[in-house]
Amino acid sequence: MVDLGQTGEAINAKKFQVYVGSSNEWKLLQNARVMLSHPVFREPTTGGTIVTYTGAADHTISGTLLFTTDEWDTATVGLSALLSVTAATGEVPTSTWVIKFVDAASVTTTLTFANAKLTVADISKSVEGAVKVDITVVCPTVA
Repeated sequence: MVDLGQTGEAINAKKFQVYVGSSNEWKLLQNARVMLSHPVFREPTTGGTIVTYTGAADHTISGTLLFTTDEWDTATVGLSALLSVTAATGEVPTSTWVIKFVDAASVTTTLTFANAKLTVADISKSVEGAVKVDITVVCPTVA
């Protein structure tokens, strides 16, 4: 933890937890990343100035998951379930993903993403021998 001068602000979370739903933690997620973004569009006006418009949220969660039978087969939060396409709608299921950052003083900051969809599961075998899955989750809203 780092102390930033007189304000005493603590930075540097020591723990990064990823949950699918409220209690299903993905413990084997490495290189986890959360990107919070809103695209900004610039439009020129006839008066020669620029007007900016903010688009809808374009948040993502990504990382590398060690491939295990449990991570693939778990009923509602395994990769196969999260990538299954519903025949009636042609859509993959949505779920709530929760990210928790815990700092050295055990203070937790939580981000909750409703209606998130797993969009990529890139399975590969690295040189070292482990089979890994690079995942990308699209998160249209922060609850």
